[in-house]
Amino acid sequence: MTGKWRFGWLIIFCFYMFWDAPKTSANNPGNSFFYKAEAAAHFGFVWPHDPDLDNLYTGFFPFFQGSISGSTDGSKSWHHWYNFPDLGFTFMFADLNYPEVLGRAFSVWPHISITLHQGRSVDLIFRYGAGIGYLDNWYREQENEENMAISTPINIAMNTALKAGVAVSESFSLKGGISMTHFSNGRTRTPNKGLNIPSARVAFVYKLQPEPSLPERETNFEKPDKYSLSFYLSGGYSELYPPGGSKYLEFSLSQTLRRRLSVKTAIGVGADVFWGLSDKEVLNRKDRKPSGKLSLLKPGIHLSYEQVFSNTSFIVHQGLYLYARQDEDGRTYNRAGFRHYLGDRLQINLTIKSHLFRADFVEWGMGYRLF
Repeated sequence: MTGKWRFGWLIIFCFYMFWDAPKTSANNPGNSFFYKAEAAAHFGFVWPHDPDLDNLYTGFFPFFQGSISGSTDGSKSWHHWYNFPDLGFTFMFADLNYPEVLGRAFSVWPHISITLHQGRSVDLIFRYGAGIGYLDNWYREQENEENMAISTPINIAMNTALKAGVAVSESFSLKGGISMTHFSNGRTRTPNKGLNIPSARVAFVYKLQPEPSLPERETNFEKPDKYSLSFYLSGGYSELYPPGGSKYLEFSLSQTLRRRLSVKTAIGVGADVFWGLSDKEVLNRKDRKPSGKLSLLKPGIHLSYEQVFSNTSFIVHQGLYLYARQDEDGRTYNRAGFRHYLGDRLQINLTIKSHLFRADFVEWGMGYRLF
């Protein structure tokens, strides 16, 4: 599967994970689901989170986002869990203040906005999304060797934002906050240090039509199973330096025992075993030829946090290698992504394994819940 097709399936997956909205408002059938438009101005910078990226910091620059969104209608249980969160799409344009190396960024992603606190005058909202991004200047040998952050035009785009809002009138509201935008290709091609853009934001929100009426929120939720145990088998590929080299298969076998804290959240502990041919190549380059295939195994343990949206979950893992013959990436690893139940037990898995902000590989896999 080529890189373009992989990103195509990724964006379909992300849109499906986030998108659970009707085409029209259930309580106002003649109106469109999308009843709010937002225009946001950001003031951010390229964060040089790796010494190889120090040259990419050129100071602060403005960039812009536009969003359309609407409120969930209560037809799903998780709409009530999260007090009818907003769903929508965000479009981003940024001139990254370094045209000869970074160029411009264009992206679109589905987003979900969850109200953390709803006061009489001020609301506190957390929003995140994942989708696809295009950068018009990326690493190319001899043409643009200074861009060590991104080596492909098409990338994964992720965004999180924390914002506070105040109503100015019935139709207008003003929102301010902070945001983090990330671009990466999951190390399907090198170099791929990743592009991180923290920013402050201010936005104007306009209601395109009257806000739909919502049903009374249900608060007596059926308690989920307190504990569950699942296994996951995933695979992917990565590329090592120098750029344009061979691709190496990567595999992972994981197990997580999770405990539901509520209908919305869960925590867990688990174990992983990673095995990848890229580690064999790295060891060979260092004249530390592995003694056998088993010596490439990298067992680890992890702590997990899970945000649950009915059959779909957003997961974050923090892991520690118990043994790693190839240890140039350090002793810790991270994982973030989505899991979705196809039934009561079978799951599909799409996560990115990384070492802090350095992607290792995209994990595509299946899972099975034992209990």
